[in-house]
Amino acid sequence: MVDFNYRQEAESAWSNARRKAFWTKLSANLRGKDVTLLDYEEVCKRLNLHNAFYKGRQNVPLDKIVGSVGRYHDFIQEFLPVTNEMSNRWQHIAELYLNPHGSGLPPIECYKIGDSYFVKDGNHRVSVAKQLEAPDIEAYIWEYPVPITGLAANTNIDTLLIEYERYHFYDKTRLAQQAIELSAPGGYTELLLQIANFQDALIKIDETPISFEDAACDWYDMIYKTSEQIIEQQGILERFPNRTAGDVFVWVRRHQHELQQRYGKKVHLIDAAEKFGRQQQSRFKRLWEKFKAQRSS
Repeated sequence: MVDFNYRQEAESAWSNARRKAFWTKLSANLRGKDVTLLDYEEVCKRLNLHNAFYKGRQNVPLDKIVGSVGRYHDFIQEFLPVTNEMSNRWQHIAELYLNPHGSGLPPIECYKIGDSYFVKDGNHRVSVAKQLEAPDIEAYIWEYPVPITGLAANTNIDTLLIEYERYHFYDKTRLAQQAIELSAPGGYTELLLQIANFQDALIKIDETPISFEDAACDWYDMIYKTSEQIIEQQGILERFPNRTAGDVFVWVRRHQHELQQRYGKKVHLIDAAEKFGRQQQSRFKRLWEKFKAQRSS
């Protein structure tokens, strides 16, 4: 039987978790950050991971658990719950967790990639443990070898994704190393698609074959460097002090494509850059007004 005091503590912890989830999402919108949990399946696909090895039962630091197998939509970062639908189950687990005289909770199950962990079973237990500020949690662990040579086994997941994409980008394009620096996963994959489309366009125009490496070189000189200059002239990079010119290039080109799809006609990069800059200012203003309204209510 669960003590009444533990039930009250569990209800309070749940209310705090939902309040934190709301403010975390609002703050993330203001800063233009993504706070969704990482999708284990997507990470495995992008890193081409196979054959995890069972490492036994260990204590896992809770701050190293960053994603989930199939339940990444139910929580945001810090495993904060995003809906009230899990209230009963979450609070029941919290009551069991808080009661020192109970039978306790079984270990979770998770996969380890670098120094990051993905929950296979036990998402609610992780959410409760984090909210109650436990330092770690007991887990059965399956681990993948680090997929890139030269990186430490404790490399974080974002670094793994970026370095893996960077390796394949330069291996395929043969561009000079460090020619394009990206700080967010997914960007190098997007650039490879741009180069492939550019290669197809060159072949149609010149009616002669061109290698991917040669197309990449022409794309870099004709598209990337020119776009980088436009981005600098528009002062867009100054609004993102923690990002690189490559990151902003990816965003502006994505925005250019969206505008062309919307209007059904060609949109020049300089126009897309201007619209992107104004859009970011307008978005920030709207979110800031929403933030102030929430605080005053």
